[in-house]
Amino acid sequence: MYLAPDGDEIEIANAAAEFLADAMPIERLHSVNSADLNASLRSTLGEMGWFALAVPEAKGGSGLTPVEHALFFRECGRQCAPVDLLAQCLAANMISDDGLRQSVISGETGVSLIIADGDSFRIFGSSDATHALLVSPDKAHLYALDGLDAEVRPALDPANSIRTTMALPGLVETVAGKPIWQLGQLGTAAMLVGIAEASLDLIVEYAKVRETFGRKIGAWQAVRHPCADMAVRVEAARSELWYAATALKEGRSDAEVHLDAAKHLANLAAHANADSNIQLHGGIGVTDEHNAHLLLKHAMLLSRLFGTKRSLLARLLNARLED
Repeated sequence: MYLAPDGDEIEIANAAAEFLADAMPIERLHSVNSADLNASLRSTLGEMGWFALAVPEAKGGSGLTPVEHALFFRECGRQCAPVDLLAQCLAANMISDDGLRQSVISGETGVSLIIADGDSFRIFGSSDATHALLVSPDKAHLYALDGLDAEVRPALDPANSIRTTMALPGLVETVAGKPIWQLGQLGTAAMLVGIAEASLDLIVEYAKVRETFGRKIGAWQAVRHPCADMAVRVEAARSELWYAATALKEGRSDAEVHLDAAKHLANLAAHANADSNIQLHGGIGVTDEHNAHLLLKHAMLLSRLFGTKRSLLARLLNARLED
């Protein structure tokens, strides 16, 4: 890829889009018990090899690059895929035990995502997951969830369930370094770009059919101008995402800076576009039956994973780029 997907990369993106639209369409979130990856869905994803895109072939993966990783998660964002899908992929890239890694890649073993929350921890993922991943910028920890004492909490985002615990379960493995954090940051940025794109697509299609005062609403400047702003935000976030993915693939010294920039722009684009999508839809945009609120809620969660606004801007303030 030279700053934009081409060739085989486009084919992978199209295959992911078709598969995810069938296996986990965003409409599923209007039904009860639709959060997280259940065992059946994990198995289906595992059969297709989606958990192991960036895992080396010698370790049972597809041996692809961060570029394909980003392309896949961009499509995941469009369907509001749960964050334990990302945890599953990250775990497949860090586990050293061959048997456990293959079990994660196949979907037989489920992996949740752990987020530190003050003195406690939040766990995002299916209740049948047997392992959980906690990732920081300099290391990643894999835990076994056997015997975990956790309290179920209500979740704003219907794509994910939340449990809280005061103590972490048994540690299985620790991997030092930034690669897992970087893949997580790239994956969340890609999902946010997918949300921003989906939000724009929704309102553009609606503006073509909804009429007011005898004209399609897309003919009014009050709709056209915000849509143009949404398109600009998408282009900026998407361009930086491609650059960050390529920089990581090529091992550039400033890849970390571009990842931070990509995540920040993706945070802004997803939030603003999802909000504008709701506003421009009018009354129907605030109904529970519509998909608009699902995109906003998912963006609110993802923007707080792998880099929040304050932490990203703090790092970007003194960043240095490669010549």
